[in-house]
Amino acid sequence: MLAQKGRQLGQEAEIRPSVVPTDQGHGAVVGNEGVLATPIAELQLSVRARKALERLEITTLGELAAQTEVDLLTCKNFGHTSLEEVKERLAEFGLELRQ
Repeated sequence: MLAQKGRQLGQEAEIRPSVVPTDQGHGAVVGNEGVLATPIAELQLSVRARKALERLEITTLGELAAQTEVDLLTCKNFGHTSLEEVKERLAEFGLELRQ
Protein backbone atom coordinates (compact mmCIF):
# COMPACT_ATOMS: atom_id res chain seq x y z
CA MET A 1 0.00 0.00 0.00
CA LEU A 2 2.83 2.41 0.82
CA ALA A 3 4.59 1.66 -2.45
CA GLN A 4 1.41 2.46 -4.41
CA LYS A 5 1.42 5.93 -2.86
CA GLY A 6 5.16 6.45 -3.37
CA ARG A 7 5.89 6.21 0.36
CA GLN A 8 8.06 3.99 2.52
CA LEU A 9 8.32 3.17 6.21
CA GLY A 10 10.37 5.67 8.18
CA GLN A 11 9.83 8.42 5.63
CA GLU A 12 9.36 11.81 7.24
CA ALA A 13 5.95 13.33 6.74
CA GLU A 14 5.81 16.44 4.64
CA ILE A 15 5.16 19.48 6.77
CA ARG A 16 2.30 21.51 5.34
CA PRO A 17 -0.19 23.81 7.01
CA SER A 18 -3.51 22.05 7.42
CA VAL A 19 -5.79 24.70 5.97
CA VAL A 20 -8.63 24.29 3.54
CA PRO A 21 -7.96 27.08 1.02
CA THR A 22 -10.77 29.36 -0.04
CA ASP A 23 -11.08 32.29 -2.37
CA GLN A 24 -11.89 34.71 0.46
CA GLY A 25 -8.99 33.82 2.71
CA HIS A 26 -11.12 31.83 5.16
CA GLY A 27 -10.40 28.22 5.86
CA ALA A 28 -10.71 25.46 8.34
CA VAL A 29 -7.51 25.43 10.36
CA VAL A 30 -6.93 22.28 12.33
CA GLY A 31 -4.09 20.89 14.36
CA ASN A 32 -4.10 17.55 12.57
CA GLU A 33 -4.22 17.27 8.80
CA GLY A 34 -5.69 13.78 9.19
CA VAL A 35 -8.98 15.30 10.34
CA LEU A 36 -9.56 16.68 6.85
CA ALA A 37 -9.27 13.18 5.39
CA THR A 38 -11.85 11.77 7.81
CA PRO A 39 -14.73 10.09 5.95
CA ILE A 40 -18.15 11.76 6.12
CA ALA A 41 -19.56 8.51 7.54
CA GLU A 42 -17.90 9.32 10.87
CA LEU A 43 -20.14 12.37 11.28
CA GLN A 44 -23.15 10.11 11.86
CA LEU A 45 -25.48 12.41 9.97
CA SER A 46 -29.17 11.86 9.36
CA VAL A 47 -30.04 9.79 6.30
CA ARG A 48 -31.33 12.85 4.43
CA ALA A 49 -28.15 14.88 4.99
CA ARG A 50 -25.87 11.92 4.25
CA LYS A 51 -27.63 11.12 0.96
CA ALA A 52 -27.50 14.76 -0.11
CA LEU A 53 -23.73 14.79 0.49
CA GLU A 54 -23.42 11.57 -1.51
CA ARG A 55 -25.26 13.30 -4.40
CA LEU A 56 -22.71 16.11 -4.21
CA GLU A 57 -19.93 13.47 -4.18
CA ILE A 58 -18.51 14.81 -0.89
CA THR A 59 -16.63 12.02 0.87
CA THR A 60 -14.30 13.68 3.41
CA LEU A 61 -14.48 16.40 6.03
CA GLY A 62 -12.00 18.47 4.03
CA GLU A 63 -14.26 18.38 0.98
CA LEU A 64 -17.24 19.30 3.13
CA ALA A 65 -15.43 22.19 4.85
CA ALA A 66 -14.54 23.57 1.40
CA GLN A 67 -18.25 23.99 0.58
CA THR A 68 -20.34 27.08 1.26
CA GLU A 69 -23.83 27.10 2.74
CA VAL A 70 -25.21 28.05 -0.69
CA ASP A 71 -23.39 25.09 -2.30
CA LEU A 72 -25.08 22.70 0.10
CA LEU A 73 -28.52 24.31 0.02
CA THR A 74 -28.68 23.98 -3.78
CA CYS A 75 -28.72 20.19 -3.41
CA LYS A 76 -32.12 18.51 -3.57
CA ASN A 77 -33.51 17.57 -0.11
CA PHE A 78 -30.78 19.50 1.70
CA GLY A 79 -32.51 22.21 3.71
CA HIS A 80 -31.75 24.45 6.64
CA THR A 81 -32.21 21.64 9.19
CA SER A 82 -29.62 19.50 7.40
CA LEU A 83 -27.35 22.53 7.10
CA GLU A 84 -27.48 23.18 10.86
CA GLU A 85 -26.81 19.49 11.53
CA VAL A 86 -23.74 19.53 9.27
CA LYS A 87 -22.42 22.74 10.84
CA GLU A 88 -22.79 21.27 14.36
CA ARG A 89 -20.98 18.07 13.38
CA LEU A 90 -18.15 19.99 11.69
CA ALA A 91 -17.75 22.14 14.81
CA GLU A 92 -17.13 18.96 16.83
CA PHE A 93 -14.02 18.48 14.67
CA GLY A 94 -13.01 22.14 14.89
CA LEU A 95 -14.08 22.82 11.29
CA GLU A 96 -16.57 25.12 9.62
CA LEU A 97 -17.98 25.68 6.16
CA ARG A 98 -16.28 28.08 3.79
CA GLN A 99 -17.63 31.64 3.93
